[in-house]
Amino acid sequence: MSTFGFGGAKGAESEIDESTPFVAASDGDLTLLQQALVKLNVPPGVKDDNGLTPLHNAVSYNQAEIIRWLLGQNVNVNAQDSDGDTPLHHCDNVEAARILIQEGNADYKIQNNEGKTALQLKEEEFKDAADDMDEGESDNEDTENLDKLIGYLKSLP
Repeated sequence: MSTFGFGGAKGAESEIDESTPFVAASDGDLTLLQQALVKLNVPPGVKDDNGLTPLHNAVSYNQAEIIRWLLGQNVNVNAQDSDGDTPLHHCDNVEAARILIQEGNADYKIQNNEGKTALQLKEEEFKDAADDMDEGESDNEDTENLDKLIGYLKSLP
């Protein structure tokens, strides 16, 4: 059994260390996330060495239950990592973006350290993914998800 909560280990069965809140958020394991925060005595908005929070991880993997729970804990929905990216910059799915913006009031106009909003970053990722698809190196589902996300972000005032 891994010490990082991989391999289907749940809750108290896993050894908890400083990476556990981030892995649990990515995996959608709310019980383990909650246990880790308590055991480590850290807030739900804890940052890792790169400035990532469990919310960044949860949105990266479209973990809606975790996103909503973290928003209910009053985490900073606009927390920026060491690259200036907010959780919205890490989004690859329109569902997660809608939760961040409509339920968490995320600011979709924030620019990262390169001066890019989430929309600009996703447009760049879409172009790269489309180029990769032309070369047979990308997943069509990923491109479709990015296209839907870009459409949603463009629809915002």
